[in-house]
Amino acid sequence: MNKKTLIFLMVFLVLMVAVGLLYVSNSNKDSTVASDMENDQPSPTVSIATYIPQTNLNNDYLPTSEPSIKPSTEVLKIVAVGDILLGRGVQSRLKRANKDYIYPFLETADILRKGDVVFANLEEPITSRTHSLTDIKQGGKYVLKNEVDCIKGLEYAGFNLFSLANNHIMDYYEDGLYDTQAILKEHNMAFSGANKNIEEAKKPAIIEKKGYKIGLLSYTDMAEITYKGNPPLRFLAEESKAGVAKRPEKFDDTIKSEIEKLRKEVDILMVSLHWGYEESFKIGDSQVEFAHDLIDNGVDVILGHHAHQFQGIEIYKGKPVFYSLGNFIFDQNDPENQEAFIISMEFIDNELVSLEGVPVRTINKTQVVPQKGEGAKNILERQIVLCEQLNTKCEIKEDKLVFELAD
Repeated sequence: MNKKTLIFLMVFLVLMVAVGLLYVSNSNKDSTVASDMENDQPSPTVSIATYIPQTNLNNDYLPTSEPSIKPSTEVLKIVAVGDILLGRGVQSRLKRANKDYIYPFLETADILRKGDVVFANLEEPITSRTHSLTDIKQGGKYVLKNEVDCIKGLEYAGFNLFSLANNHIMDYYEDGLYDTQAILKEHNMAFSGANKNIEEAKKPAIIEKKGYKIGLLSYTDMAEITYKGNPPLRFLAEESKAGVAKRPEKFDDTIKSEIEKLRKEVDILMVSLHWGYEESFKIGDSQVEFAHDLIDNGVDVILGHHAHQFQGIEIYKGKPVFYSLGNFIFDQNDPENQEAFIISMEFIDNELVSLEGVPVRTINKTQVVPQKGEGAKNILERQIVLCEQLNTKCEIKEDKLVFELAD
């Protein structure tokens, strides 16, 4: 072998090693969105694609198996609101006014976007499907859905975490659910509480922000109702059936083990519950007992919804219980259905250090607007009374509710 041939072979080998190392490096950059999204769904195709797919997933949503090694001294801000409906009456009014889906959030986006985590209950699927359960007019249920285009408004507002465990997410059967999940994934929005089977439905969403790992488990009370349709449908997820995760009537070993498992993986553990008395400020004794059991077993925040009214907030052992976050935007008629709060929680070193609520009102069923002065007065004063009934103290400062966090 002459000298030139030997040099050529050496250069060739060096190049091959370099290419191999580059391939391995790039392969390690692939990620998935949160732990509820690790397993592939059935490959749903949304009927109309009026959104732009985003296939580069954000590293903030990498699933992890351990909480942060070192406590973070950065301030983590979690923002939470209640039920979101952008279909039905909201949709029709927006179209009549020639408004898009960004319009509902124009006045609140600056507040919402301050959150590192921004949570809501997505009350209905995002889909263009037409095969649904039987509507209330034909003797069935209220059937709800959002247009695919609504994702633009949710993205504009900064939402990145949803509960899907409710009594409308399957109104367009499993295809509507799968469409919803596909759209949320493509826009880097995490979710929990409903999926292709019971194992997946019970998996948490996990988000990582500022060195904190935040986990969300979601459950609903309405899982076992059978709704009229072709075919009839019960929302409860099963071993080989899509659906939602059911909340046990009483705290039991199953939910305890689900909390214990997630507790080992995250710094802040939240539980979303679709429960309680609809159209009421009443909180049941069994709800209080269940909420206390959750916190006694390691939950940091409880996010309730379904009542469509913003109920009293309880601070139990320094942890917030939002029994119902009310409606953020919905098309219901009563004034109490149109009034709520944007909740802001701040954590340092995994401890809640600040809790505030900004009063909001939905105007003309199309836009959520922060309230000040006389517009805020009755919302703020009512909430103080409701919180006092739960032995929780708060006061009005600059048109906001500020909570006392001592036990």
